[in-house]
Amino acid sequence: MNLAQQQNMPRVSWWIWPNLLGIDAPMVAVVWQYFFACNFSVKIPGSNYLTLFFVVWVIYSVDRLLDARMLKRPDEASLRHLFYHSNYRIALVFTGILIVLTTLLCLCLLPMELIKTGSFVGAFVVVYLLHQIWAKGPMMIIIPKEVFIGMVFAVGATLTGHTWSGEFIPDAFFSPSVIIFGVLCSMNCIAISVWERSHDVENDLNALPQFFPQVVNLFPIIAHAVFISLMVFSLTNYDHVGFPIFVASCIGCGLIAVLSFFDGKVSSQFLRFAADMAVLMPAILYLALWL
Repeated sequence: MNLAQQQNMPRVSWWIWPNLLGIDAPMVAVVWQYFFACNFSVKIPGSNYLTLFFVVWVIYSVDRLLDARMLKRPDEASLRHLFYHSNYRIALVFTGILIVLTTLLCLCLLPMELIKTGSFVGAFVVVYLLHQIWAKGPMMIIIPKEVFIGMVFAVGATLTGHTWSGEFIPDAFFSPSVIIFGVLCSMNCIAISVWERSHDVENDLNALPQFFPQVVNLFPIIAHAVFISLMVFSLTNYDHVGFPIFVASCIGCGLIAVLSFFDGKVSSQFLRFAADMAVLMPAILYLALWL
């Protein structure tokens, strides 16, 4: 990193560093995997949690490297993209080491069945990364990338539990619990795209607000509609085994709906942090009450 790049990188608060280093998403994945495991009484080896952390970290690091390389307005980019752009060579080497380490962890610690099904989910990740490089607009013509990411994240974070439970693997894609969690993850991604829209101008043309700017004004309505829908769904399925998942996801969407009123009133970086906490804290609260 040269002197000019160092000067362009502002000083950041401690709570921003997990996002800059890319470990916020892995933390969310591990917490929710444990939440699912506790809810469905599934025993998952500790090594599998560690492996999930590294797998998600690698995916997010590769994604940011691609984003950082394609920035057209680095000075206007979000802090996480500016961080990777300013430290690109270090991040590239570090990501390479992560890939090797993660591959070894997967081969040595995961059951073959999980590796096979995980590879299928990995194919969706590859599709997303290729779309980021060569395509513009929504995924597969009609699906916003934020929704695609949210659903793939939800499936990937819960796949280990489905494998160890011996359930039919398609349940990992179509079970109500996974879908509802995917809705929460998708709302988190959409919220971040809306709140970071000024940073994405010319830097990420695939972000939803860049090709559908109306979503900015519509987002508070969308967020509250999703929250109310999840609340009704949860209350009408109170006897379902996935009820705690439904409630936690509903609470998370409710928090995001409240945060939507602060767009333009507080920094986009704080809103992003708060959006991630909206996903993380309901699961942690449930786990704290259980344990």
